[in-house]
Amino acid sequence: MKSISRRSLLRLALGGGILAGGAVIYKQTESVGLDKWMRWMLRGQTARLNPPARVALASVASYDDDVLSAIRTLWRDANAPDLANARVVLKPNLVDSIPERPCYTMPQVTEALIQFLRDEIQVKALVVAEGMTFRRDPHAILIETGYREMLERQRVEFVDLNYDDLVKIPLRGGYAKMDSLFMARTVAEADALISIPKLKTHHWTKISGSIKNLFGIVPGAKYGFPKNTLHMHGIDAFLAELLDSLPTPKRFALVDGIVGLQGDGPLFGAPVPSGALIGGQDFLAVDATAARLMGFDPTTIEILAFMAWAGLGQIDVNRIQVRGAALNELKRNYELAPTL
Repeated sequence: MKSISRRSLLRLALGGGILAGGAVIYKQTESVGLDKWMRWMLRGQTARLNPPARVALASVASYDDDVLSAIRTLWRDANAPDLANARVVLKPNLVDSIPERPCYTMPQVTEALIQFLRDEIQVKALVVAEGMTFRRDPHAILIETGYREMLERQRVEFVDLNYDDLVKIPLRGGYAKMDSLFMARTVAEADALISIPKLKTHHWTKISGSIKNLFGIVPGAKYGFPKNTLHMHGIDAFLAELLDSLPTPKRFALVDGIVGLQGDGPLFGAPVPSGALIGGQDFLAVDATAARLMGFDPTTIEILAFMAWAGLGQIDVNRIQVRGAALNELKRNYELAPTL
């Protein structure tokens, strides 16, 4: 009887245009019970009443351009959080280094952000941190990507989140059927987390943005490589849990889309000169805008539809205020990754 009732509710919701990607969400959550399902749905609808999210775009033709000035303008346009005297973790995507494949966040973007935060915002402390998905030598990747030289130049510490001290945090959503999660202490005890992903396609999640980039804060030493034990909970559900339960009080996303990656992502795709930086506090709104910049409808991307249904941000184009450069001028039609 409960199963029939859930299906009826889902059909009504879809019929009224209330849920994004409802069929996928129903399949992932049908086993949790009607009470919890209804509570999640209500939360998602309540979130629609929140103020619109603000996302900023900056046009940057190449990494040799003045990335610092672009970030300065983007930060203002995005109504970024006040990080004066804050302890900030910068989390780029350093999944791997593959010649002629733009699969990682370029060091020019991270370096410009370091300079801006330290010199103009006057944060208290900065670290760059990443937990590579694969069991690779992080020092080799830092050297190959140019991060080692950049970090030494800026005198900024790198923290390997795969082997950092652990902190057990409670999980609030219940989406992944987990009560708690071990997280790197560096992230858990920071005042702010800035996700700096590379704009690219992905086999499992269609796009990889600020939300998917959070996978790197989960320690591989605890959950294995490439963290497949967490994939078993469902990538969408687990990332919703992670986004919902982040202990850092302030957060921001800055997407490196100056040169993106299309096709065989997240590692072997082809470069796409997109000339864009994307920033905002609402990770879902940032990723939805990134999807639109790539030529995709974000409501058809399962991971983003799930976040919207769970009330973890804005996805509706009418609920996202885009400031700065014009999205239509930066838009490209990316080729999706083949599904595995």
